[in-house]
Formats: sequence, C-alpha cells, structure tokens
Amino acid sequence: MSHSNQSIYASSNAAEICGTAASWQEKADRLTVELSNTRDRLQAEIDRLKQDNQTLHAAVSCAPIFLWATDKDGRLTLAAGKGLENLGLEPGEAVGESIFAVYSQPEILENIAQVIAGNDRTWNTRQGTFIHEIRSAPLLHANGEVVGAVGVSTDITERERAMTTLSLSNQELEDKLTLQTAVSNAALAESEKKYRNLVETSQELIWSIDIQGILTFVNSAAKRIYGYEPLEMIGRRFADFLIKEEKARQIEIFAQLLARTSLQPQTPNLPYEIVHIRKDGTPVHLRVNSIVNQAENGAILGLCGTATDISDRKRSEEALQEATDQLRAVLDAVPGLISWVSSDLRYIGVNQHLATSFKRSPESFVGEEINFLDKGSTFGQLIRNFFHSSCQQTSQEIDIEINGLACNYLIVAQKYHQGTAAVSVGIDITERKRAEAQKSQLIVSLQESECKFRSLYEATSDAVMLIEEDNFFDCNLATLAIFGCSNQEQFYGKKPSEFSPEFQPNGQDSCSLATQKISAAMETGSCRFDWVHKRLDDSEFPAEVLLNAMEINGRKIIQAVVRDITDRKRDEDRIKASLAEKEVLLKEIHHRVKNNLQVISSLLKLQSRYIQDSRVSEMLKESQNRVRSMAMVHEQLYQSKDLSNIDFAEYIQNLAHNLFQAYEIHTEGVKLQTNIAPCSMNIDTAVPCGLIINELVTNSLKYAFTGQTQGKIKIDFTLDNNRVCVLAVSDSGIGFPPDLDYRNARTLGLRLVGSLVKQIRGKIELLETAGTNFKITFSKQNSTSRRQLNVK
Repeated sequence: MSHSNQSIYASSNAAEICGTAASWQEKADRLTVELSNTRDRLQAEIDRLKQDNQTLHAAVSCAPIFLWATDKDGRLTLAAGKGLENLGLEPGEAVGESIFAVYSQPEILENIAQVIAGNDRTWNTRQGTFIHEIRSAPLLHANGEVVGAVGVSTDITERERAMTTLSLSNQELEDKLTLQTAVSNAALAESEKKYRNLVETSQELIWSIDIQGILTFVNSAAKRIYGYEPLEMIGRRFADFLIKEEKARQIEIFAQLLARTSLQPQTPNLPYEIVHIRKDGTPVHLRVNSIVNQAENGAILGLCGTATDISDRKRSEEALQEATDQLRAVLDAVPGLISWVSSDLRYIGVNQHLATSFKRSPESFVGEEINFLDKGSTFGQLIRNFFHSSCQQTSQEIDIEINGLACNYLIVAQKYHQGTAAVSVGIDITERKRAEAQKSQLIVSLQESECKFRSLYEATSDAVMLIEEDNFFDCNLATLAIFGCSNQEQFYGKKPSEFSPEFQPNGQDSCSLATQKISAAMETGSCRFDWVHKRLDDSEFPAEVLLNAMEINGRKIIQAVVRDITDRKRDEDRIKASLAEKEVLLKEIHHRVKNNLQVISSLLKLQSRYIQDSRVSEMLKESQNRVRSMAMVHEQLYQSKDLSNIDFAEYIQNLAHNLFQAYEIHTEGVKLQTNIAPCSMNIDTAVPCGLIINELVTNSLKYAFTGQTQGKIKIDFTLDNNRVCVLAVSDSGIGFPPDLDYRNARTLGLRLVGSLVKQIRGKIELLETAGTNFKITFSKQNSTSRRQLNVK
C-alpha cells in the first residue's frame, strides 16, 4: 500500500470513529433521559403504593373483618382489621402468635394444612358467641413456593342468625303456602262456580264470536234483551241482529279489532252504542264493549265482550232533552231577565227575554263581562259582592237602564255548582214601584174612607156584627139596641144561638141551623135568610139576616147584618090576607065570565034551532064553538092554582075533543092524534091559540074528508129552549084547494086565523104535503110582566 493510500485510509477511519462516538453519545443522552423519567415514574408509583397501603390499612382497620397472614408454621405475620375485637385481641398483640391459638377449634389445623399444601379453603368456625367465615389461600414466593397462608375472617354471626330465622320463616311460609294453596284451590273452584252463576244471571249480555263473526257464546241475558233463547243465537252471525243501517259500522269495528296481529299490544277498545233488533222486530239500544280473544301463543281466536241494554236510558235522555227544551222554552217565555253567571263575572247564558230587551241575541252575551253593556250598572257590583259573600241566595232592588228607559228590577240570585256559578232572575217591578207610590196615596184615602165608613157603620139602623169561630167580637151601636143590650160586654163572646129561641118556625133546631148557615156563607161567600131572634129579655122578633164571609189579617170572619122586619112581616100578613081575598074574587070573575060565555053559547045553540037556512045555522054553530073555546080558558083558570097561566096541553086536548063532539056527523072514521109538549100559557096567548086551533080543526072536519070515510087530524105543539113555539095542525084529507090563497081568503075563519097569528106576533105557513098542513111559529109571551097569583 502506498503512503498516499494509507493517508486516505487513515482519514477515512478517523471520520468513521468520530461518527460512531457521536452516535453513542446521542444514545447515552437518550438513555439518561429515559432513565430519569423511569426513576420519576418509579418514585411516583412507590408513593402511590405507600398511599394505597396506608389507605388499605386504614380501610382494613375500620372494616368488620380480621385480615391475617401466617408462615408455614402457622405463626401470624399479619393481623389487622376491626374483627380482632371480637377475638379479644389488639392489632399489634396478635403478630407472632399462632393462628391455632387464636382459633382453638380443631378444624383450623386441617384447613391450614390444606392451604399450606396449596389449596384455597373456606370454612365457618365458632369462637365463643361469634361465628366467623374464614376464606384462606396459599401465600406464594416469587419462585412459586408456598411460604405461608393468607386469609380473611368475617363475622357472620348476625347473618347466620338471620339465615336461621329466615330458614324457619321459609319453613313456616312453605307450610302456610301449602295450606293457602289448598284453600285457594277450593276458593278457585267456588269462584269458578260463582263466575258461571254471575255470567248466567248477569243483566248484561256476555258474548263471544270467532274470527268469522259467528257467535260462539251468549249468556241467558239474550232472552231478556233479544227475546231469543241463547241456543237460537249461537251459530249465527252477530251482525244478523243489527238494524240495516248499523251493520256496516259494526262489521268495520270488528274488522279493525280482528285485523291486529299477535305482536301488537292489547289496547283497550272504547265502548260504542248501536241499535239491534229484537225477535219481535222492535229496536233495542245497546252499549257494547269488546276485546280481542287471544290464545296463549298470542293467536287471535275472535272477540268477546258485553252489551248493556240502554233503551231505558235512551228514552230517559230523550225525555230529558224534551224536558230541557221545554224548560228552555219556559225560561225564554218568562217575562223576566234570567242569566247564568260564572264566578269570574262572565255570562254563561241568558234567556230570550233578556236578550230581546237589549236588542241582542242570547249567544252574543256568552263569555262577556256582566256589565259590558253598561259599565256603571249596579247589577255588576251586586253580583260581585254576592260571589265574595258566603250567602247562597240574595235579592236586591236595583235600577237598570234598558234602551234609554230607567226601569226598576228586583234581582234574585242563587249560587250553584259549589258556588262557582249563579243564576240571576230580574223581575220588572217598575209598575209595582209606581203602584206602591199610588198605594201610599191610596192608604191615606182609605184611612179617610175608613173614618167615613166607620161613621156609617155606627149610624146605620141595622145591627152589624162580626163573628169569629162562632162567637161575636164586634158590633155597632144599633146591635145593642136591637138585642136589648145595655153595653158591649153583654154581647161580646156570645154565640148566635144564644140570641135565638130553641127552635125556628120551621121546627129546626136554632143552634144546628145557625151552624149550617155560617158554613154556607164560608163556602159561597154570602148567605141571606129570614130568622127569628131573641132579645135579652126573651122577647122574640123576626129579622132578615145577611151573612158575608171575609178575611181580615188572615182570619176568616163572618159579617152579619140583621134587620128587624117586625113591621114588614105585619104588612106582609095584611097583604097576604088581602091577596087571598082578591084571588077568590078573581076566580069568581073567571067563573062568571065562563058562565056568561056558556050562556052565550047556549043562546046561539037555541037560536040555531029556529033558523031554516043551513048556511046561517052553520055560522051560528061556528060562533058557538069560538065562544066555547074562550070559555074553556076561563074555566081552566079558575080551576087552576095559578090564575095567570093554564096548562096548554090539557087545554088543546079538551078543545079538540069538544070540536069532534060538535061535528059528530063529520067525524065518523076520522081519528084525532095530538102530540103536545108540556107548557103553561098565559091568557093573552092561550085564547088566540085556542081560536086558531078551533078554526083550523073545524075546516078540516068540514071540508078535508069530502068523499072519504077514513082520515086523521093531527095537532103538534113543541117548545124549544129559546122559547120558540111551533103549532102545527094537519089532516090527511083531500088537501087545500090550489086556486085558493089562504092569506087573502074571504072566509071568516081563515081571515080570523090570519088576524090571530098577527096578534101573537107569529108566522103562518101552508106546507106542501099530502093533505093540509098549517104551521104557526111564535115566541112564547113572557108572563112575568103580569101579576102571578099563587094560591097556597
């Protein structure tokens, strides 16, 4: 190698050495830093371990355990824990002692030996009154050699006691459970029986259907609700018993329930109302509850549920709605301001009258403040104070302005809904207020009038007295004079019967008769009668008594007015005597008139015997009949008790029979038929009617049956409630000549009939019937204007 090459080689080795030194220096620095960091971490770990050791020792010292460690000979190298106190040892005192001295039981030797042999052991040992659970494990050296044992002794005295107690309790519980199970099984059987009875006796329909909607069960309530026996319904579709309009809705509800899967949670089905059809075709309203019937694996088997007959409730609801509508109609018709107000002083509702009064609709008041129409209204303050008070009802008169008019109202308010609302009724007392003002004026006037009437009460000559509970308690001065009393004490407190004789003239007992009269006055309001009274000196006098029932301060009072009619009775007796004389005289006059008319009739009859002309003889005979008809009226009058009226039916019967006797040759084969309504007639009407019947029956007897051997004459008389009389005289003869006008006839008989009809203000008609039929209509004359004479 040349020198130059050696130089190059040397230079190259020096550079490599320098580079290597730098690299090692860098590694040394890095290792120094890592070593320093490792030392710091190690020191920190040592500090942590010391802290953990201190913490562990503190925890062990406080824990209710005995932590120990021994060498291979069983001597304690560690003894810590609060459990040493149960063994009567101090922590430092036990170290160095044998574990066999601490636990003197024989099993300690065997168990420690097993642990030294390398086995974990757990056992219980009793030391005095304490029971310890010992858990022990081998203590190993780093090379794996067993150098001792370590263990934890825990005081389980309380736990053992608790376990013993628990065991006893469990045994007792097991015995009770066995007994309870037997009882429960018996109760379950009884409950099942009761459940079956409950299902069958339930008033509600209990039903079940399969997934096709076929009924699989109904209880006996089906008979009451549907009229079907249960067996008649089972096997049919549930929808078969619905009205046509409800089937679609029911099927949809069942479909929604049956469409659920078994994975879906069981959700409650809200009850619904539906209308079914009974066996007799009548509807029945039901409230139905239904749930899904599932198997144990969750598969849907169908539906089951209950149905309640709510037909009565539906009828009640309809009746309630009708009653509500009626009540609303009544409230709207009430002429008062009715409103319902909540406790926050807002309207709940008003009636129609209130809304109309303010020219608004009832709905516009709802929710508004009660004084929204008039902020200064006293009604709002009244209701506000009412809600603030504890009163349930209040009333107050207030002034309200309605449509610009000031009105007075009596407001009556009543709380309801536990005081959270109130109803208010406003009664218009505007007129009453005005009336009260007028009443005040009237009272003054009445007081003045009372003074005047009191003066009249005392000044009247009639006895005026007041009776309460059948006793006199007030009277005027005339009463004392009439009954012969010198002062009021002799009159007050006495009964009416004490001022009467024992019997009245009619023979009735005065006491009982007076009670009857007072009762009659109480019932009818007044009673007037004649009475015989007795004065204090026992003298009697006739009187006219007027009883009037009245009410004074809520008491039923009888006012009696007694008038002494002694003079009037005396005058009446004289008048009756005079009247009896005049009645006898009047009867005698009628008798004489009848006799005179009878004489005239006889003279006419005698005269007719000397007349050869048959026409003149017939005229005399007719005149004789007319006179006889008038005489019969006077004959009946003097034979009757009533001298102003006669029995018209009897009069017509007698008159007709006399005519038949007078025309005996014309009446062969002719029969008389009468239909006379009972009626009394005065002489002013009876005489014209008798002459009319005389003329019409005479014409029928003379002319109606020419050429006939048989016939009938009929007399009808009726009287309706309006006192309209209808007299009809008809015959079955040849009929009235058609060319003869009965109104303008020249014959005396028909002219006389026309005049007599006018005299009684009647109307005559010739009816178009077979034969001849005259109908006379007239009003019965009122005979009360004439003096009626009664013979008693």
